[in-house]
Amino acid sequence: MQIIRDFFSFILSVYKNSYMIRSMVIRDIRMRYIGSFLGVFWSIIHPLTQLMIYYFVFSVILKIKLGPEYGETNFGIWLMAGLLPWTLFAEVMTRSPGAVLEQSSLISMMVFPSEILPLAHLAAAVINHLIGLIIFIGFLLVFGYNLWPKVLWILPFLLAIGIFVLGISWMLSALNVFLRDIGQIIGVFVQIWFFLTPIFYPRHLIPESLQGLYSLNPMLHAVEGYRAALLGKTDIHIFGLSYLLLFGLATLALGGLTFKKLKPAFADVL
Repeated sequence: MQIIRDFFSFILSVYKNSYMIRSMVIRDIRMRYIGSFLGVFWSIIHPLTQLMIYYFVFSVILKIKLGPEYGETNFGIWLMAGLLPWTLFAEVMTRSPGAVLEQSSLISMMVFPSEILPLAHLAAAVINHLIGLIIFIGFLLVFGYNLWPKVLWILPFLLAIGIFVLGISWMLSALNVFLRDIGQIIGVFVQIWFFLTPIFYPRHLIPESLQGLYSLNPMLHAVEGYRAALLGKTDIHIFGLSYLLLFGLATLALGGLTFKKLKPAFADVL
């Protein structure tokens, strides 16, 4: 019971500082594009350029075809639908080890709610993700995809991904204060995780003997959920969404408690 009370008190402290989170998110987005001529418009140009490149390379030049379960879906579009949730996840993962270290001066000089730092990174990443998602949905509409109402399933999958990666972010940002190698290791780990997730290859190519093991990967269900919601060629698997959400909630609790436990020692180490 004490663990549950500690976790909810931690979440409450985050909620009480929501105004600071908003300010930090705005600052984070501004810092990304400060000094550039086009400014925030780069957040539109980047995903649009990526979408056009994938479409041209994989569909026009290589002409890669998918299995019958995806009908006549273009490979470049199928690939981009899977990359959308992964890009959000990978961005937060790779930034999370430095979330506390980047603000070490604030933490060492004053009582600062450092638990909001990973959440601010997540919120900024979600904003960029939504911009890319809107552009991609517009692209699908131009190509005649019937999105409604299946596209609404994006929302619970996005929520589950956010919960999952926030828990990881709290854990990594706290541990990296004491074990600085985590910041280096996580980049390699994310690359390995990427190739163990069926993003560039369909799931049916995975050997049958490994299908159960692959199903333990929560990001597999996130990628498949996005593809089902956006492309409408496969069914939404409630089991996959439930697994992703429950796994995310467990990770959120573990990450939050880890951060709360280590936070009092931050000022001494920094």
